Amino acid sequence: MNTNRWIGLHFVLCTLAMIWPGALIANRVEPMILGLPFLFFWYILWMFLLFAGLLAAFIKQYGGQRHV
Repeated sequence: MNTNRWIGLHFVLCTLAMIWPGALIANRVEPMILGLPFLFFWYILWMFLLFAGLLAAFIKQYGGQRHV
């Protein structure tokens, strides 16, 4: 698969994890993680994974070059 398909697949999986199919798995208060209800922690986790994946794709595409 080329890079654009991986980026698209990553975005779709992270989005699905935060809406109906994925939220059903995490839709509970217990266990508390870092003082947060599990569903709130679930959303933060997937937002971090989305950011990390897109950052990795950006670095791969532009190779650390500076653009002005």
